[in-house]
Amino acid sequence: MACHGFLGTPTKRSHGRHIHGGRRNQHQRHRSRCSPAAAGSIFASLNMSIFTFHNRLFRCVSRLFRLASSAPSRRAATTKHGYKKLEKHKHHHGKRNDKKRTIVLDLDETLVHSSMDPPVRAHVDFMVRLKIQGVVIPMFVVKRPGVTEFLDRIGKNYRVAVFTAGLPEYASQVLDKLDKNRVISQRLYRDSCTDINGRYAKDLSLVAKTDFGSVLLVDDNPFSYSLQQDNGVHIKPFVDDMEDQELMKLAEFFDGCYQYEDLRDAASEFLYNKVI
Repeated sequence: MACHGFLGTPTKRSHGRHIHGGRRNQHQRHRSRCSPAAAGSIFASLNMSIFTFHNRLFRCVSRLFRLASSAPSRRAATTKHGYKKLEKHKHHHGKRNDKKRTIVLDLDETLVHSSMDPPVRAHVDFMVRLKIQGVVIPMFVVKRPGVTEFLDRIGKNYRVAVFTAGLPEYASQVLDKLDKNRVISQRLYRDSCTDINGRYAKDLSLVAKTDFGSVLLVDDNPFSYSLQQDNGVHIKPFVDDMEDQELMKLAEFFDGCYQYEDLRDAASEFLYNKVI
């Protein structure tokens, strides 16, 4: 049976006198239940329930948003010179972490570029001679801009090591000429690398043993730190760009790393998001 209260006011029956009293009373009760006033009350109740639900939901979401906004950020940083510069965390209260950590540096295309032919776009800083099967091969070496200042700067706060896939006969000569101030305390060459299908990976356990939170490897080849990916800091390869400023950017980054108990946190939070 249709509910007249939702469809409109019913018309009066012309033969109402023929309707028995019981049926008349029943019709009146039904009409009362489905009257426009009753329907309006139902809709009002529904609307109030929906409004109450939305209001409570909004208050809950607003509360969660305020809590999240007021929580201290773990990734507070400002971008500067292409790298994200560290800002002091409140829980450290600006205190330095005086634990001596180690920065491991790649050699070729990170600190220097060497070639068997004199470079065209850059001046030669020095030469080394490599003897292979009785043949002496001259190598022309170009230092990356700022390399001497970089080594001296990070050497004040870090232990510095060089880990290269270069041959010891070549790399040792380059490092002797490069490290005039004797900043580098450990040298590892190709014979210390892990050969993986003809590619050389560098195992940082040879430097830090099991304390991987205290060491980072700077290398232009990501495969080099594939054994400890969280410890890798990628740097743009250097060939002959004498306007290159990557080492100075890195020095500034390392100046702020004292804020971190684990250097891997610094690498993951900032260096992986650097702007080239």
